[in-house]
Amino acid sequence: MRSVTYLGHSSFEARLGDIVILFNPVVSESVGGKKRLIKSSLNPSSVKDCDMIFLSNEEPGNCEPEVVKEISERTFASVVAPKPALSKIDISDRFKIDVRTGDKFSSKGIDVEVIKAVHPQSEYPVGYLVKGDGAAVYHAGDTYSFTDMARIKCDVALVPIGGGSVMDPFAANSMVKEMRPKIAVPMHYNTFERISQDPQEFVIDLGGKTKGVSLKVGQELRF
Repeated sequence: MRSVTYLGHSSFEARLGDIVILFNPVVSESVGGKKRLIKSSLNPSSVKDCDMIFLSNEEPGNCEPEVVKEISERTFASVVAPKPALSKIDISDRFKIDVRTGDKFSSKGIDVEVIKAVHPQSEYPVGYLVKGDGAAVYHAGDTYSFTDMARIKCDVALVPIGGGSVMDPFAANSMVKEMRPKIAVPMHYNTFERISQDPQEFVIDLGGKTKGVSLKVGQELRF
């Protein structure tokens, strides 16, 4: 089975065959001091299977150390993150994978490429392109659009649209048209007032190459 499930804000579960991946598992009722308007659907204590956890930066909206620690210690999941985020996670070093932009490696049957992200508010932001079971999923992390993004080839693109410190719906829509993934899913919006957006402004008019899918929190998309 291949699927992505939206867990809220920039958090997703991805399943590529037998491999279970979590991106940015954050469940707090506030993000960066702002009360969440839409809660996470993730219950860390219910996670029984997880092979890899990816963190896109060290900010509270993407890195919740106690949640990562709880899941990793129960499931023996590897934690993949740049150093500023990884240094916050109190687990054994044997479960940590320290990455930088441009890194490429394979782990647990998954091919990983660490992608540039442009997010001045973070010390070291990244995105991830993960490939397994014949499919590729790109999690853009917190980022503005950038020229090299157009070269990223994937089946599913998970793209921020909240505006402010990340792309807004218009910029994200324009970039996805250049990338031309099979499916594009918006994230990082409506969690709190400052990033309030209408996801339909992103998913409409992506062109014939890409299907835009706005997922509700907790909703699964199979592909």
